[in-house]
This record gives sequence, structure tokens and C-alpha cells, in this order.
Amino acid sequence: MNILLTGAASGLGAALLHACVARGDSVSVIDLDARPAGLPPTVTWLRHDLSATDSATWGQIALELVQHGPYDLAVLSAGISATGRFETISPDAHQQVSRVNLHAPMQLSLLLHQQGGFAGAARLVFVASLSCFTGYPGAASYGASKDGLAAFARSLRKPMNRAGVAVHLLCPGPMDTPHATKYAPKGARADRRIAPELVAQIVLDAPRGRFVLLPGNSAKLAALLGRIAPALMTRIMGRVLFAKLKDQTP
Repeated sequence: MNILLTGAASGLGAALLHACVARGDSVSVIDLDARPAGLPPTVTWLRHDLSATDSATWGQIALELVQHGPYDLAVLSAGISATGRFETISPDAHQQVSRVNLHAPMQLSLLLHQQGGFAGAARLVFVASLSCFTGYPGAASYGASKDGLAAFARSLRKPMNRAGVAVHLLCPGPMDTPHATKYAPKGARADRRIAPELVAQIVLDAPRGRFVLLPGNSAKLAALLGRIAPALMTRIMGRVLFAKLKDQTP
């Protein structure tokens, strides 16, 4: 298979990358970080800043997508956050979260569709968050970007299905990743986070007809509570997150 990943230098993206390499897939990665050592020649590393707003960068990305596609699976997992009191986070940080988490997946989806970047019976996976099911005090711009991404995925599902592309919305809870460690509230326990390797396997094995992917029983329970008692869930999130969060920006 030919795979496209974003944000594969660490975390879920890295877990997906290693799982795909182990299967013998060809993988193209778009990431701001440098290519890690030891990757096989079946991995093409495209180093780009997905928060870029200039047409030259996106024009180059479009050319490279065409060159290395079409793709059987695209997982847009690059993401950043900004945590702390809303008023203490700079406007630039809020905007960067939106550009990476929401605008970049929208732009990549458009480029792939316009340039014939999807193979027959391809799958497109957007990586959102459990914040889609609850308020997210202390990370408002992150929550907004992921809610926007969820709405985009829902709206894109039928048009992409007509083109033969299945759309999935992955909503994981906290994973045991460097990103989660950086933005976690004080005292959070890493051993209670789900392993990114397990989430990666769920993505790779997902049936085409399943839209929302909730990895693990904890994520399923949190999503259910968010649906039936959203105000309660937001209060809980405020106690367990907002009161303990430290200021962190990209």
C-alpha cells in the first residue's frame, strides 16, 4: 500500500509509520521535524511547516503529493496545542493551533482530491480528540480546532464517498506520547494513557464503513458521557484539567 502521514516524527504518527514500514508499505511523510535516522528507503520524508500560509509552500506540497501518490491511506495526524488561561496565550499561538490542526488538513484534503491523490477505495483519516464530545477548559483554541475538524470530516464524508474515498474521524483520549506529556496537567499519570501503537493498529484495521473511531473503553465512555451529560463533562474537565494545567504554547 501507499500511505501518506502527517506528523510522523513522534507520537501517533510515528507509531503509524513504524507499523506501516513493518507491513512493507511505501510511506510519504509530511513533517516539520527532520527525518529520523534508520528509516528504510520506502519512506519519503517531505519536510514542511503545515502552519505555513504562503502559496509557495503549499504549491510545493501539491507537487510532491502528485509525485508520490496516489495514496491508499492518508492519516492527517499532525497536531499541536496551547494550554493555560485563555487570556495569557498569545494570539499568534492560538492562530498557529488553528492553522496546523484545522486549516492544514482542510488544505491537504483539497489538494489530494484536486490532484487525483487518492487511489481506488482509499481511506482518509482525520485525527480529532475527545474534546469533540465535551468542553475543554484550558485549551479552548485546541478544542475549537478539533471541533472544526470533526465538522469538516462529517461534511466531507458523503462527497468523498462518492469519489470512492472512505472518511474516518479518530477521537482518541490521552495517549502516551511526548505531546501528551508536554500539555498534560500537573500530576497526570502516563500509565493511564493509551499506547499510540494500539491506536495506530485500530486506524489501520478500521472497517471502511465506520466513521468515528474511539480507541479503548475509556474513550467510548467519555464520548457517551459527553453526549448525554455535556454540562457535567465540562465541569469534570474543568476540575481535572483547567485547575491543573500549566501554560504551554507550540
